[in-house]
Amino acid sequence: MIKYTLLLGLIIISSTSCASINSHKIHQTYSSENRTERYFTEPVTLEKQEQVKALINKNWYFEENLIKGDKPNKVITHCEGLSEALDDGYTAENDRLQSAINAMQNVCTIWFHMGELSASKSSFLGDFKHNLDLPKKMPPQLSLIISNDDERRLAKASSWEEMSHINKMEPLNKNQAIYYDNSGGIQKLTVMAKGDYNNDGIEDMVLYMVNTVQKGSYSSTYGYVITRLTANAPYTLIKQF
Repeated sequence: MIKYTLLLGLIIISSTSCASINSHKIHQTYSSENRTERYFTEPVTLEKQEQVKALINKNWYFEENLIKGDKPNKVITHCEGLSEALDDGYTAENDRLQSAINAMQNVCTIWFHMGELSASKSSFLGDFKHNLDLPKKMPPQLSLIISNDDERRLAKASSWEEMSHINKMEPLNKNQAIYYDNSGGIQKLTVMAKGDYNNDGIEDMVLYMVNTVQKGSYSSTYGYVITRLTANAPYTLIKQF
């Protein structure tokens, strides 16, 4: 009887300890600014990993027609089909449409990486906030890169601010803001999701950047996964796509 009582007590303690450990996990979160409203007629709720993963095969409300020489055209209706067609050498009908297709593919890629996020054990992203100090802490790869000279400067730069010299910031919401640099660059930065991307237990962040210039036709989009390894440290780039 004593042995049984002792064993039962150990089981209860063990179960309580496990529950305590699990309760301290930081579950992945997904921003409402997730671009899904541009692709699907019905609102898309992103609260669980499986919901994000489902975006890759979910049909859009529209179709895209891609071409490849004298081969039959491909009608694309979801992210997976778009990725397969581009890998197979299919393109849009002209350069203007190809730019839009590239941006779509980038969003699909971001959704894919968002789907790779898992719960984390610790986080140093709690004080993240859009403001004019943020570019000083962000990696230089977030900069607007247009020329070969920009590429050369990027190799030596230590921060986004050092590259772009941001002089104005327009907040849109807690996850999204527009940054203006001193040479006419306009960059719209969105926090898409947070979670552990590289399985090191530390919370990471998926970002989406749209680049344009004042009085110009240039545009580009990029995705990033960044992290912070200690409190008050600069942000570190894990992946760019």
